[in-house]
Amino acid sequence: MSEWHTYTPDGRQVVISHEGEGWVVRCETAQARSRNLDVALIEAIRADADLFTQARRTDYVSWIRNQAARIEQERSRRAD
Repeated sequence: MSEWHTYTPDGRQVVISHEGEGWVVRCETAQARSRNLDVALIEAIRADADLFTQARRTDYVSWIRNQAARIEQERSRRAD
Protein backbone atom coordinates (compact mmCIF):
# COMPACT_ATOMS: atom_id res chain seq x y z
CA MET A 1 0.00 0.00 0.00
CA SER A 2 1.25 3.48 -0.88
CA GLU A 3 0.26 6.62 0.98
CA TRP A 4 0.42 10.33 0.16
CA HIS A 5 -0.16 13.35 2.41
CA THR A 6 -1.24 16.80 1.29
CA TYR A 7 -3.39 19.73 2.35
CA THR A 8 -6.43 21.28 0.71
CA PRO A 9 -6.15 24.90 -0.43
CA ASP A 10 -7.91 25.91 2.81
CA GLY A 11 -5.50 23.90 4.97
CA ARG A 12 -7.31 20.65 5.75
CA GLN A 13 -5.11 17.55 5.91
CA VAL A 14 -5.70 14.92 3.22
CA VAL A 15 -4.30 11.38 3.37
CA ILE A 16 -4.53 9.30 0.20
CA SER A 17 -3.81 5.60 -0.11
CA HIS A 18 -4.15 3.01 -2.83
CA GLU A 19 -5.56 -0.29 -1.62
CA GLY A 20 -6.13 -3.15 -4.02
CA GLU A 21 -7.77 -1.67 -7.08
CA GLY A 22 -9.15 1.44 -5.40
CA TRP A 23 -8.30 4.67 -3.64
CA VAL A 24 -9.06 5.68 -0.06
CA VAL A 25 -9.02 9.38 0.77
CA ARG A 26 -9.33 10.84 4.26
CA CYS A 27 -9.94 14.54 4.66
CA GLU A 28 -9.84 15.37 8.38
CA THR A 29 -12.75 13.26 9.75
CA ALA A 30 -14.30 12.18 6.43
CA GLN A 31 -13.33 9.19 4.32
CA ALA A 32 -14.22 8.17 0.78
CA ARG A 33 -13.40 5.17 -1.43
CA SER A 34 -13.47 4.90 -5.19
CA ARG A 35 -11.68 3.25 -8.11
CA ASN A 36 -11.19 6.81 -9.41
CA LEU A 37 -8.91 9.06 -7.37
CA ASP A 38 -10.64 12.26 -8.50
CA VAL A 39 -13.99 10.93 -7.23
CA ALA A 40 -12.56 9.85 -3.88
CA LEU A 41 -10.93 13.25 -3.40
CA ILE A 42 -14.13 15.12 -4.23
CA GLU A 43 -16.26 12.95 -1.96
CA ALA A 44 -13.91 13.14 1.03
CA ILE A 45 -13.43 16.89 0.76
CA ARG A 46 -17.14 17.52 0.30
CA ALA A 47 -18.07 15.24 3.21
CA ASP A 48 -15.68 17.04 5.58
CA ALA A 49 -16.82 20.56 4.72
CA ASP A 50 -19.52 22.16 6.83
CA LEU A 51 -20.57 24.31 3.90
CA PHE A 52 -19.46 23.32 0.42
CA THR A 53 -20.79 26.10 -1.79
CA GLN A 54 -20.70 26.24 -5.56
CA ALA A 55 -17.89 28.81 -5.43
CA ARG A 56 -15.81 26.56 -3.21
CA ARG A 57 -16.37 23.56 -5.52
CA THR A 58 -15.14 25.61 -8.45
CA ASP A 59 -11.96 26.55 -6.56
CA TYR A 60 -11.16 22.89 -5.96
CA VAL A 61 -11.64 21.55 -9.49
CA SER A 62 -8.14 22.24 -10.78
CA TRP A 63 -6.54 21.48 -7.40
CA ILE A 64 -8.17 18.02 -7.31
CA ARG A 65 -7.24 17.25 -10.91
CA ASN A 66 -3.63 18.35 -10.35
CA GLN A 67 -3.29 16.31 -7.14
CA ALA A 68 -4.80 13.22 -8.76
CA ALA A 69 -2.52 13.50 -11.80
CA ARG A 70 0.59 13.97 -9.62
CA ILE A 71 -0.24 11.05 -7.32
CA GLU A 72 -1.18 8.70 -10.16
CA GLN A 73 2.11 9.58 -11.90
CA GLU A 74 4.12 8.95 -8.71
CA ARG A 75 2.31 5.66 -8.17
CA SER A 76 3.09 4.45 -11.69
CA ARG A 77 6.77 5.37 -11.24
CA ARG A 78 6.89 3.40 -7.98
CA ALA A 79 5.40 0.38 -9.74
CA ASP A 80 8.13 0.41 -12.41
